Amino acid sequence: MRGFTRSFALGLVLTFIGTACTAVSTASPSPTVAASATSDRPKLELSTYQYALQTKGKIRIGTQEDNTPFSVKNPATGKWDGFDVAYGREIAKSIFGSSDDPDKYIEYVPVTSATRIPSLTDNKVDVIIKTFTINDDRKKQIDFTDVYFKTGQRILVKKDNTSIKEAADLAGKTVGVTRGTIEDSDLARIAPKDTSVRRFDDNNATIDALLSGQVQLIATGSVVAATLAQKNPGKVEKKFVIRDSPAHIGVRRGEPDVVAWLNVFIYYHRKAGGELDALARKWFGEPLPVDAVL
Repeated sequence: MRGFTRSFALGLVLTFIGTACTAVSTASPSPTVAASATSDRPKLELSTYQYALQTKGKIRIGTQEDNTPFSVKNPATGKWDGFDVAYGREIAKSIFGSSDDPDKYIEYVPVTSATRIPSLTDNKVDVIIKTFTINDDRKKQIDFTDVYFKTGQRILVKKDNTSIKEAADLAGKTVGVTRGTIEDSDLARIAPKDTSVRRFDDNNATIDALLSGQVQLIATGSVVAATLAQKNPGKVEKKFVIRDSPAHIGVRRGEPDVVAWLNVFIYYHRKAGGELDALARKWFGEPLPVDAVL
């Protein structure tokens, strides 16, 4: 299968570039887990991070429960889905093979924007896939892969709000934002001093605050803003862009082998395999814009 072929290609590329991969854990590999491997399970070097995950039998992916269309957990079924979730499944297939349901090997760990970094530093997750952007403070705490998707931040207002056209128009307004997001820090940079910022714990609460009139506008990601506009026709609309932001996978600091492996994985899915475009068509209703993938 195509995923199986790519997994071997990834191994060959990593061997060629001489990346010294070491296991993330000091625990001994479990031969019992390895013995149950499916027929297309990749054969990995014993010293690699991927092999450590393979023998452990799972990869712990941190993502958000209510970040449609990137990641969402169905409260009735417990099933996860979304663009970021689907990309996490592709990573799982590269480790455990593509003939099985990848969810058999994924432990989804719910995170919020504020808990992403602690989840990594406290070893509660192996990777964070949640439209993660880089800033100076975050770089001091964790490492990041190359870009896998380019998103951005927008101001979203109610449809009848005609007074918001640029950052200066935020003066005297109440803006809602999800705590710990890049929009949260960006508002401090662009908003006039008399802008009131209300912080909420998750995206749903931020969105509800706009729709219920608790705030006059919200700052959120471009795709989330587009989704909300589509789901609430005639009620909300996108306004000006705060900034464009590339999204990265978050990795614990000091594990360059993991970053190298994921960077090669991202390259193949971004440039050669076409999976990112297929996922975008499914979750965004259209292929990725030309500048969406760097």
